[in-house]
Amino acid sequence: MKFAERIIIACFLIALTSTVLFAQSPHGSGLKMDCSSCHLPTTWKVLPKNMKFDHNTMTPFPLVGQHVSLSCASCHKSLVFSDAKSNCISCHTDVHKGSLGVHCQNCHTPQTWVVSNIEQIHERTRFPLVGAHQNVDCASCHTQYSQLYFPPISTACITCHSQQYYSTTAPNHVQAGFSTQCQSCHTVVDVSWGPTNFNHSFFPLTGGHAIANCFACHKQGTSNNFTGLSTNCYSCHSPQFAATTSPNHVAAGFPRNCAQCHTITTWTTATFDHNTTGFPLTGEHANLQCQQCHTNGYAVAPSTTCATCHQTDYNNATTPVNHVAAGLPTTCQTCHATTALFTTTTFVHPSTPFALTGAHTTVQCQSCHKGSVTNTPTDCYSCHQTDYANTTNPPHSAQGFPTTCTQCHSTTDWTSATFNHNTTGFPLTGAHTSVQCAQCHTNGYATPPPTQCVACHQTDYNNTTNPPHASAGYPTECTQCHTTTAWTPSTFNHTQFPITAGTRHGVPPLLCSDCHTDITTFAIFSCTNSACHTQAETDKHHSGVSGYVYSPTSCYTCHPTGKGD
Repeated sequence: MKFAERIIIACFLIALTSTVLFAQSPHGSGLKMDCSSCHLPTTWKVLPKNMKFDHNTMTPFPLVGQHVSLSCASCHKSLVFSDAKSNCISCHTDVHKGSLGVHCQNCHTPQTWVVSNIEQIHERTRFPLVGAHQNVDCASCHTQYSQLYFPPISTACITCHSQQYYSTTAPNHVQAGFSTQCQSCHTVVDVSWGPTNFNHSFFPLTGGHAIANCFACHKQGTSNNFTGLSTNCYSCHSPQFAATTSPNHVAAGFPRNCAQCHTITTWTTATFDHNTTGFPLTGEHANLQCQQCHTNGYAVAPSTTCATCHQTDYNNATTPVNHVAAGLPTTCQTCHATTALFTTTTFVHPSTPFALTGAHTTVQCQSCHKGSVTNTPTDCYSCHQTDYANTTNPPHSAQGFPTTCTQCHSTTDWTSATFNHNTTGFPLTGAHTSVQCAQCHTNGYATPPPTQCVACHQTDYNNTTNPPHASAGYPTECTQCHTTTAWTPSTFNHTQFPITAGTRHGVPPLLCSDCHTDITTFAIFSCTNSACHTQAETDKHHSGVSGYVYSPTSCYTCHPTGKGD
């Protein structure tokens, strides 16, 4: 075997032996195998402290505070360094017997074992120390235990303050049945236990109620009562209710809800808002004394109908008509207001089915309401029958005019009558607008005349000779040729054969007789007379045209529009 190989094998055996020896050493496996971290290579002595081994970087437990000055053996009782624990109670005996947990660092620090921040420490409990509690010695609350033993105790105030609760006489908490929840009235700020911060919001103490003497209300016989006290005014103010004579509350049967009239500011100055009753006091009602309406006291509200108080006024009223005789309703507010009781009326006729307009606004009520205001007819003829009968221009009665006066008359003036003929289905246009009514309505106005033109224009039709309408058999639909503007001239829309087509039909304008040679009938027409289309000329244009015949009907068959193509 070569020398180099022997050296390698020797080194391997030495390393293997060192590993085995180290594992069997007192240090166990907790330290690094680099022995030179702590020992010298010549004497195997431990290196001077902090020369090379660093507890802060080489272990999970940095040495701070008083831990820096301790010897290794103080914590490492044996040479097995890995057995040392990092929790405090492994070195420090728990004198609190577990009452504060096992984490000493919650209260203590490595710099000093003495606790100086007890308030901050107490913040981590369920009872932070605030106000006067900051200056209290621990033993004041933790009395039944040793100073080093702090098991959880009740956080209820009464646990420590039962003596104050039972000895307090202003007021006597026990007699009054006060709650043992001291924080309802007291705070931890005041060490004297004196002023309270009780929130009286369920019954605000304002105005006359803002008194410092609680017993003024919380007094029941010879004892105090702070529970179940009624918030009803009468429960405290029944003496004032019974003693009041202006007005006498008891005799008048006033309700015991004092807040309806009184305020908490003062008892004597009382005001009642009548608007809350459903019957607001307006006009003259606001000046009345209460007893004028409340004749039977105030326990039961009087009727709000006007006639309850004003029946006499109704019975004696004769203007504008006798109310009783005319059968006027007793709902006085229909005509009267509370501003001026019964001296003026405020009746608004538009509230009825018959609004007053024009001359009707100046008519006295009795002119229409003769004897009674009920069931008065609303048709014009009921009041204007005399006017209808006496009218002669035109004579309404003789000519049978309808009695619906509004067709011609308005409420503004009876004499100036206008009739809108457009509403009849026969609007008046052209010369018809200047015709007198009687010229068409020859048989009166009870029955409308016919609307056909010939009904009025039969004579014009019969006497017309250019062309002769009657002998030519013209239709009696005059509007086909005539307008209401003038009977002559007339125009006819030649729709079946446009006489404006071509060069001969329209220039110059043709007369009806140029084509209709027999004026007795317009069903016969001629295209082949000498005035229009001669045969010689017509044949010249139809040379070679198959089926050509020189006759009027043939012309129309091929040329229905009057054009040559």
